[in-house]
Amino acid sequence: MKRIVRHLPIQVYHSGEAISHSGIVQLLKSPEHYLQYKTGSAEPTPAMEFGSAFHSFILEPEAFSKGYVLAPKFDRRTKEGKETAAKWDVENAGKTPLTAEQMDTLVAMRVSVFNHAGAARMLNDGEAETSLFWTDDYTGLPCRIRPDWMCEYGMADLKSCCGASKDSFSKAIANLGYDVQAAFYTDGMKAVTGKTVSFHFIAVEKNAPFSTACYIASQEMIEVGRAKYRGALELLKWCQENKQFPGYQPNGEIETIDLPRWAANFDIEA
Repeated sequence: MKRIVRHLPIQVYHSGEAISHSGIVQLLKSPEHYLQYKTGSAEPTPAMEFGSAFHSFILEPEAFSKGYVLAPKFDRRTKEGKETAAKWDVENAGKTPLTAEQMDTLVAMRVSVFNHAGAARMLNDGEAETSLFWTDDYTGLPCRIRPDWMCEYGMADLKSCCGASKDSFSKAIANLGYDVQAAFYTDGMKAVTGKTVSFHFIAVEKNAPFSTACYIASQEMIEVGRAKYRGALELLKWCQENKQFPGYQPNGEIETIDLPRWAANFDIEA
């Protein structure tokens, strides 16, 4: 099964059984976490909601105008204020409200992105949120990816972050599984289209001065991420075949725990 689907609603994309990068990240915690991710219902955090608004504002402005709205301030302590607010709520049902401060931040972040020559060049022509599906040759598992942006330069993923410097963002890559994403996405693109492409990160800080930096995932990063996701797929195959989704200690072990290495490097002065 190899498919490219454009304009697929995000809810439909997420409702499928094919494994995604997000599912792999949960598997790398434990199969128990993956099962909760697949079967549970988690409310998006404010940071996740803002990230979604940011993606839409930059990459899909038409969708943004349909799905988001600037919320005026209402004095809900007064009868008139309550009535005005209730009317506004009805008129904007189904849209996500954003505060003036959030809108100002989105505008500043967009300006920063398009003031970055490399990022602006990449986003000048391409397509957003295209869904790709394939079957993994080794495990037979259905897989899916949904690149933020595809263009002649490869794939680009737009990331809002606290720090876009090389040092700060490399830590975010390691902590948040972006290396796994880079490998899974480039391999998925190869499986579906036969093309070998580069994976780019467009990192934009969420606080002033909203600096933007653009990076290409190194081959070393891709190889590390590939080893992680290949192990995760094999683990998922085992879990499905054995109908077991264990947690951190599958056999109820009692383990010895120590300080992390960085905390153990501590000199006690006499």
